[in-house]
Amino acid sequence: MLPLTTSLPASQRTAEQIRQTLKLTLLLFTVAMLLQLPALYYFARPDSLQRYNWLGHFLALLALLLAQRKMSLNWLKLALFMLYYSYLTWVLLLWPGLSNTHYYYLLAVVISGFVFTRAERLAQVTVLTGAVFLFSLFSILHYQPQLEFGIVRLTNDLTLGALSLGIYRVLRQQTLNRWQSLRGAHHSSVSTLNQLLPKDPEQPASFWQPGKTRRYPFACVLFADLSGYTTLNQQYGDRAILTGLKRLYSHIDSLCDQFSVEKIKTNGDQYMVVSHLQPQADKTCCVHMYHFACALHRTIANYSDNHHLNCSVRIGIATGPLTAGIIGKNRPYFDLWGKTVNLAACLEQNAVRGYIAACSVTATHLPSHLVAAETSLASSKHPDTKIYYQLKIT
Repeated sequence: MLPLTTSLPASQRTAEQIRQTLKLTLLLFTVAMLLQLPALYYFARPDSLQRYNWLGHFLALLALLLAQRKMSLNWLKLALFMLYYSYLTWVLLLWPGLSNTHYYYLLAVVISGFVFTRAERLAQVTVLTGAVFLFSLFSILHYQPQLEFGIVRLTNDLTLGALSLGIYRVLRQQTLNRWQSLRGAHHSSVSTLNQLLPKDPEQPASFWQPGKTRRYPFACVLFADLSGYTTLNQQYGDRAILTGLKRLYSHIDSLCDQFSVEKIKTNGDQYMVVSHLQPQADKTCCVHMYHFACALHRTIANYSDNHHLNCSVRIGIATGPLTAGIIGKNRPYFDLWGKTVNLAACLEQNAVRGYIAACSVTATHLPSHLVAAETSLASSKHPDTKIYYQLKIT
């Protein structure tokens, strides 16, 4: 399964694609020059400048093809276009009767659209300007006013050059629009995944992989539940309560970011949170979770007072080993499993109004003055846990 990354493809991948395009262009250039050998054999003398021109540029092309892996992309692009322009220019100067060869300058317009990035705009414009200038120059040099259709040929050449630039502009704009559309879709997908999946602790640039679970030796889990929710629901109805929960949970979500904890899920009026999962035990997670619990309690108390509601929150915190991950095929979501998770849910149910219920491990990693009382716990589901602690809310 491929990792779900949080960023666009790396620049190295783009550079490799451009390098492959340049390599293909060099190979096509090589084939095109080899196809010119029959014409050289029949129409050029063995010691002529035409043959020396072909041989010198062909050897330079082979050298460039062999060295292209060792060259930087910028130098490779520069060398390719310089060699291409040089060969065409010398061919046109040494073979004045070849009136249509200057059309090959327009190939540089097409090639430049595929090998230059948006950051290399100046280099691309320079290459385009060079191609258009040389094409226009030889169109004018080949202009023969004494011929009946000389002016028509010149006009057609200049029109073709302008048309090539227009086509290049349209194709580039379409490509840019499509790229921006893909980039927008990518950011939208990443934003959606960011709301559904946590980051991978071992690979921060990737999301947690579906179907994968991991065991963590030390993590802090919090369960919170609104006391009085059922009565409020009967009094105000589903629609009004749902509107209130949306507003309240949005504010609690912002608290998660503030106190370095991660929301796992909501279940009705229940809110579940875990500390940032790390491969190594981080004892400070208990302190972060405690401060989050106090902020959560204050938020709900203020919300209740401002809206004249008779409700409070029960909070339970447990610390220990747990398993985290995503299981199942249909609508999978990130979840937690283990005794630590079950204990946090049990402590939330036993929490006393105005206090936070915490296990002994959590209380051990908090300052002693925050512990208000030690209370016995009788639960058939947790026979090994005999006591829990009531924490003060600061």
